[in-house]
Amino acid sequence: MDAPITFFPSSRRSARTEAPAAPVQRFHTLSVILKVTERCNLACPYCYFYFSGDDTHREHPAFADDEMLSRTLAFILDAVREQGIRQVQIGLHGGEPLLLKPARFDALCQTLRDAIEPVCELMLLVQTNGVLLDARWVEILSRHRIRVGVSIDGDAQAHDRTRITKKGRGTYAETLRGWRLLNEAVKEGRAASASILAVVAPDRCGAATYRHFREALDADGMNFLLPDLTHDAPEASPAHIEACGDFLIGVYNAWVELGGSSTRGSVRFIEELVGPLLDDQLCRRAALGRRVLPNQFAISTDGEICPDDVIRGFAPRLRQLPYRVGIDSAAALRETPVWLELIEAQSSLPAACSGCLWRNVCGGGALAHRYSHANGFDNPSVYCAGLKKLYRHVAWSLIQAGASEDAIERRLTTDWTQTAPTQEVSHV
Repeated sequence: MDAPITFFPSSRRSARTEAPAAPVQRFHTLSVILKVTERCNLACPYCYFYFSGDDTHREHPAFADDEMLSRTLAFILDAVREQGIRQVQIGLHGGEPLLLKPARFDALCQTLRDAIEPVCELMLLVQTNGVLLDARWVEILSRHRIRVGVSIDGDAQAHDRTRITKKGRGTYAETLRGWRLLNEAVKEGRAASASILAVVAPDRCGAATYRHFREALDADGMNFLLPDLTHDAPEASPAHIEACGDFLIGVYNAWVELGGSSTRGSVRFIEELVGPLLDDQLCRRAALGRRVLPNQFAISTDGEICPDDVIRGFAPRLRQLPYRVGIDSAAALRETPVWLELIEAQSSLPAACSGCLWRNVCGGGALAHRYSHANGFDNPSVYCAGLKKLYRHVAWSLIQAGASEDAIERRLTTDWTQTAPTQEVSHV
């Protein structure tokens, strides 16, 4: 076994020993997307990081060095003190994060835990393509209780079309091997959690994809992401948008057929839709929560800070930012023009959505899907038509299963900004 590595010898201290600064604005959670590398062993054609028009990764170091990681840790600890943070979520991202040498990755996780856990709760997450997962990696991920997402796009035929090497070779076999090692560790109680993240393929069957994950891969948790498109994307045709909605409907139908919420095989987008339709408190939380920009920061290998990885490719002003760990604080960043623009966009419904029946569960859609060069973020989701089709289908399915149509309509039409939590009464 490799000798332990100490990244931040000067940072192994408890912030409890210092008098906390008066918080400028308090948050429960701080989320950090930490780029431990900006290189990848795959070349997936839909990847926002490499193929969205943002080439800044070519100017950044391949891997984050010790100095940058030390400054990042200081940035996090300062935010905990300034903002009253109770939970820090750190997503170790890339590129492909497992390109980091196992011993270095292990030492980084241990140092983060040693420095942050005495101060507040720490959640470590990794999103990986799974190709490099082996017994040693599973042991490291398990020991640090890291929540792992593995990118799989369906069965071998679907996956090998999009999850390809730089020479165009499919990677399903390697990913499947890694997934099974990790999932076995979860089933045996050795690893924290393993879930599948898939990108919606409009020309594939959502139901078949869900069944493959449940039945062939024995997955207990998964989610499906819509492709990262803006209103300016030539691919965003009406047929493409509708087909994406049909894919999600297929996933929902298969989820219902295999037991729905009464069984394992949870699907995040379904839970985030069904819950608010059936419960007042969840609907209020969804309606108000979608209007708050997460306390989230993405940090590149050179220490550059931006609000969100995905939006970097939309426009130069969203990626050519002067902010750096070691110089700028989390509280100060939320007062800068880019963050203020995003906070305003997230807190306000697009003008076209103000009278929409589904606004409480949709909120205008994901911020990344609302962008256009003409209107900025003041647009409904580019997937609006497909999402409405999904919402109608799910609501009607719930009503057919016995849910109250009147209660669902009331939740959808209530202005939750005018309703105190004590007024919430759930009527399924």
